[in-house]
Amino acid sequence: MKKILYPILGLCAAMFLGGCEDRLDIEQKGVISADDFYQTDDDAQNALNNLYQCFAYHIAGNEGVYVALPVLFNEAGDDMLAAGNMYGDNDFGAQINEFRYDYQNEVIKNTYTGLYAVVYDANTIIDRVPDDSPIKKRVRAEAITLRAWAHMMLAIGWDCPPLVETVLPGDARPSNYEGGHVELLRWCAEQAESVVNDLEERISPTDKVGASKVTKGMALTVAGKARLFMGDYENAKKDLKQVISSNKYELVPTDRWANLFHTSGDLCEEMIFQSNCLDNANVGDWGGKINRTSWMWIQFWNWRTDKLVSRPKFIGADGWGGHSIRADFAERMLANDGDSPRRKATFMTPDEFFYEMEWTGTEGMTREQLETSDKIGIKDPTGLYGFGGYFAHKIVPWPEDNEKGWYGFKNLTIFRYAEVLLMYAEACAMTGDNDGLQYLNAIQNRAGSAHVSSTLTLDEVKNEKAFEMWIEGVRFPDMVRWGDTDGIVNNGKNIPSTYDAFFTKKEPKHRIYVEYSNPNKGQTGFVKGKHEYFPYPKVTISRNPNLQQNPSGL
Repeated sequence: MKKILYPILGLCAAMFLGGCEDRLDIEQKGVISADDFYQTDDDAQNALNNLYQCFAYHIAGNEGVYVALPVLFNEAGDDMLAAGNMYGDNDFGAQINEFRYDYQNEVIKNTYTGLYAVVYDANTIIDRVPDDSPIKKRVRAEAITLRAWAHMMLAIGWDCPPLVETVLPGDARPSNYEGGHVELLRWCAEQAESVVNDLEERISPTDKVGASKVTKGMALTVAGKARLFMGDYENAKKDLKQVISSNKYELVPTDRWANLFHTSGDLCEEMIFQSNCLDNANVGDWGGKINRTSWMWIQFWNWRTDKLVSRPKFIGADGWGGHSIRADFAERMLANDGDSPRRKATFMTPDEFFYEMEWTGTEGMTREQLETSDKIGIKDPTGLYGFGGYFAHKIVPWPEDNEKGWYGFKNLTIFRYAEVLLMYAEACAMTGDNDGLQYLNAIQNRAGSAHVSSTLTLDEVKNEKAFEMWIEGVRFPDMVRWGDTDGIVNNGKNIPSTYDAFFTKKEPKHRIYVEYSNPNKGQTGFVKGKHEYFPYPKVTISRNPNLQQNPSGL
């Protein structure tokens, strides 16, 4: 698919710094003064392009720790396990999953600082771009929305982080937001709502550009989610229903559900906002290649294929096996969905793993032949560490995702339409409004689920959202706000490994079995009153004595 590329604005850092001292007052050539910039519509648009570049770099891609945001908000949930080659592999993620992190964790640091990087670039626009033309108003509105989104994610992750409404001087030491968690979310919602009329609307569900930038639908989704999280269900309904009623978004049909998580689904009708990956060798360069979203999909969260007999044909590259689906979650989804297309695109059962995939060198073989074949299965005697007998399928990269080698390109989805429908259904359930049932049913029917709700309750929405949005960065924050954290108090205490008895026990047929170990030493698992919010990073706390640390960092 042809990518939409945002131009890179080469702004010198000197624009944002004070002038040189007199003794260093040497004429500079090729540097644009900040006082002379932001004056035209083109200036404003170029500044906005720079903000989108910042978003892609800090949110959709990070150097050093892959893509921090999905790791942080996924690995803490009750629906997945950190995995890898062995205990200690990919430990930056396992620390999150097992709640043995501290304020030095790199994932936490990169997510926190990345969100504030977006805030900084957004504030640069908001502070300097006047609203004296329609284009400048739209530019400011996009920046205000992205700033509201970043603060919302900071509130969800850190409770009461600083509210930063302007570019701060270098010596600023902002404190925790004094208004409290709910009021910070209210600010986010009101900010996004205030600029809706200045934003463009997506032209139609087929408008790919409209899914790659901030539109009315994106702003209303930010506002609706913020209001849902603060418990303002009536106003959440108003915001989210506007997205639904716009008719600018659609659920993809059942046979394309799996495509949502691959390049063939980028910027499709279901996407409200995706960070469009940048094909630019000067951004996130590592050995001449790009460290972007697909690094996460293709390497870290892919199966540990070197432990298999061969790489299954649907997988586009080798992987590190950094995550797995939790067995208890898989079993709940299997009971709910049965053999629905959604379930089968989310994870595989052992039988599906052995006999429904295409393995290299097995063309034309019957089921009976495959059962005793040495061309399929888990060959490594150490098994798949962290796997509990089921095989996550949802974001394992396809060959299409590997168009640039294992550094291939895949957009990072910030919001898709299914989440809007589920949030609206929840707000309706909380207000006794049956209007949300039709949208909950729409999700279930599209999935091909064996279960279709006849009544609208919070539990029905909770279950459906868990199945539909698995590993899309929503589960842990939802668990915290619902008070449903009992399922993660034992994280890290019993780690599964999955074996193939055909190779390990020399049995005549392939058979998956699971063994458990307790390799962790010390405290693991979620502690109520401590782990609801992440710690402020060490680098931030050490520089800012006004910032009060969260319990998880003490």
